[in-house]
Amino acid sequence: MGNSTFSGPVRSQNGFEDITTNATTGAQTTNSTYGTNASVGGDLTVLGSILSGGASPALNGLAVTAKATGATITYVAGINVNPFTGGAQQITTLPAATVGVVVVHAQSVDTTGGTAFLSFDCAGSDAYETGSVIESRTSSAVVFDTSTAGETLLKYTPASATTNLFSIGSYIYFTCTTAGLWNISFNFQPLGAGTTGTFVFAA
Repeated sequence: MGNSTFSGPVRSQNGFEDITTNATTGAQTTNSTYGTNASVGGDLTVLGSILSGGASPALNGLAVTAKATGATITYVAGINVNPFTGGAQQITTLPAATVGVVVVHAQSVDTTGGTAFLSFDCAGSDAYETGSVIESRTSSAVVFDTSTAGETLLKYTPASATTNLFSIGSYIYFTCTTAGLWNISFNFQPLGAGTTGTFVFAA
């Protein structure tokens, strides 16, 4: 079949297949399929943004690194296990936002030690993807903060109490699908009622 050019949409009720035909035997091999789900047989190059539903990334194959709490620390790709308590502020710098990189903050202890903040700063000219959403608390109620264009900081301020929404066993996932931009997803494990603690994006 020759090449064809269409001006309207190409439609199929049963999906599409990309195939290769062996010049000698005539045998056909299916390389990629496109239907309800897609299977790509080769490299995939994305020229625009990939929009994610916010699901947590798979952790298989990620390196696990213990990161002591400190005034300023730098995270690495993989799972960063960190004992932030709220007793002293911690400014955490993320690695460069490179497509495919996954960075995880794994909260290893209770956040009952004070009201000092924990921040996650983007490196260089990196920023958070516009429209990223993080859960927070205001007056014991569930609220959300949404990032605007160019915001480079995610900041958490706990209460000195056993009611923080973000405590031992909580995770924050930073993933990059567009160079220079971080996506956010999270899995919070609260203490007690989980009615205190605030997250906010900032420039």
